[in-house]
Amino acid sequence: MASLIISDTHFGLDSSTLRKPAKVDQLMQEISEFGGGCCDEVVLLGDIFDFWRVRPENAVRASIPLLKRLSRDNLKIRYVVGNHDHHLVVQKQESEFMERAARGDLYPIYIPSLCWRLTFCGLDIEMLYPTYRARCGNRTFLFTHGHHLDGVQTFTLQLVEKLRRLSGEEFLPADLEMMMTYAYESIYRSACIGEMVFFEDSIWKASSLLQRFAVGIFSHQRMASVEGQYGAILKFIRDHNIGKIDCFIYGDTHRVGIFQREGGPLAVNTGCFTCEQGNGPRLETANTYILMDEGGMAIRQLGRKKPLYLCELF
Repeated sequence: MASLIISDTHFGLDSSTLRKPAKVDQLMQEISEFGGGCCDEVVLLGDIFDFWRVRPENAVRASIPLLKRLSRDNLKIRYVVGNHDHHLVVQKQESEFMERAARGDLYPIYIPSLCWRLTFCGLDIEMLYPTYRARCGNRTFLFTHGHHLDGVQTFTLQLVEKLRRLSGEEFLPADLEMMMTYAYESIYRSACIGEMVFFEDSIWKASSLLQRFAVGIFSHQRMASVEGQYGAILKFIRDHNIGKIDCFIYGDTHRVGIFQREGGPLAVNTGCFTCEQGNGPRLETANTYILMDEGGMAIRQLGRKKPLYLCELF
């Protein structure tokens, strides 16, 4: 069985490569050429829709060339939700709440993982959050978008923990998710207001610039790499009681790469499927994807004959 893994297509933005039918055709042609002529599964690794910058109907409309092609080829689709498309998780949580409310079950429930089905453009998709665990050959893989890794939420999580302790309340695993949902939904709701999107973009660019001055440009580069995030990946696996993992695959940072320490899992970042190169010294490789089967894994760039990384895991 061969799998295609792509992340961060950001449908709705002009920088989204696969909004163009010709690029979708090119990708499917490369899958046929480099994937042994067949592909059974596609893993969409979050930020497929960009609900933070455009209205949801425009984001979904931009995805139609890819979704229709996947539907035509009858591929099994698994969609692990990220932060820019996190509203899909909120919709699921609200739907479950209404089902429980109809039964009179009004007790608060924290669900650490979700699995449900959605239909987009006639394509039946298995939705997962925050992780998808799979076996390939004799190896165990964990797929997640990556926004739960230590990052901008670390300071705020520590602040919430201290406030909870001061009030005598227990600090719960759901706190991080609730905190992120509050922020993500605020950004989602503001996407319909162009002036708010412009304001948020300005704040984000300014904060990124300040961060680079604070930690140094090269340090910022290193922390965005797979090697720089490896400690956070090990912490994520440990904190979520995931158990033994041979390979951890994620996206989020748009920084394609692969890294492993002795005795630890192989960590792989899929990169992104946008043509946006970033600002200043941040080096991003556009339009990358993973082809994986029982023989190994190749990280490729659209339009490039030789793989960026080739790993014979099995």
